Amino acid sequence: MASDISTAETTASDTSAADTSAAHMVAALADITTFFNNSTRANNDATNKTREKVLSLLYNIPPEYLEDVTYGKQWQLLKQEWDKAIATLAQDANYTSIKINLKGGRTYNYDIDLDYYMNDTIISTIKLEFKYGNSRRINNLPQIISLQAKYELFPKTYDEFYYEQYIDSYINCDLSITEPKPLLHEYKKLVTSIKCPNPFFQQLKDRENYFKTEKVAIVNRSITDYLTQYGHTVNLEKIYEKIKSSQSDKTYLLWSNNTFHIDKLQYTDVMDFEYHGIKNGNVLQIKSNNIIYEMLLRWRNHKGILNPAWQISIKRL
Repeated sequence: MASDISTAETTASDTSAADTSAAHMVAALADITTFFNNSTRANNDATNKTREKVLSLLYNIPPEYLEDVTYGKQWQLLKQEWDKAIATLAQDANYTSIKINLKGGRTYNYDIDLDYYMNDTIISTIKLEFKYGNSRRINNLPQIISLQAKYELFPKTYDEFYYEQYIDSYINCDLSITEPKPLLHEYKKLVTSIKCPNPFFQQLKDRENYFKTEKVAIVNRSITDYLTQYGHTVNLEKIYEKIKSSQSDKTYLLWSNNTFHIDKLQYTDVMDFEYHGIKNGNVLQIKSNNIIYEMLLRWRNHKGILNPAWQISIKRL
């Protein structure tokens, strides 16, 4: 089992009894502003980690944080809303204490284990996925899960299809692309990397903005062509298993408009999957009762160059 990044604990009746050791006080005073200010796209990951550190401190807040002239009001507001959320999430109102464990890395598909205790016994654990933004429901989130395009959902993966059918057209747009194209097996290993030092991919990135209109058109056409040919062959069982394993026992904690909102997929939202159609030439739709899972096929790092992936969101009917 991986170790927790951070732990916060308190009794339900006396928050002053919380452990405030230096090891737990990982959030700085000014970090509270991350809940009230948007970050740039480039800083999203770092800012979200800071927000999670703030959450881990909410039951261990030093008095000087709450009393601070500049930031005290924000700490007080966030703590008040967090206390409400904790009470709402409780499956047994008679809990005597809680423990907050931040889960780190890619091992987990959620952010927080929220443990409720009756004296020294755990009576329930809530797996929380924290989201910051303007969404009050999960159907407003841009994604609930992301899968690399190499994930075998179809008879042929998109990265292989793109290599065989479209990458030569992309290269031929720009005669200054002179690095040799890797063989297919090597290309498939490299294309799903976030960063790739390979000379071919580096040259594609260096030349990305040359003949960009033509290149973007080719990539868009490849996505539409792929979904048209293979969309209806999607392995529904694999999609079902992936969504079930990552979403079924997880609760979303959404911070929007200075309050926490709680949402989750219901049991009936993850059953009876069926192919529904293609939307906008780049979205595969899968239906499950009153839910449409929308699988957006896109390149996450430099269009047509690195990291093609499925960005999966939901729409409630």
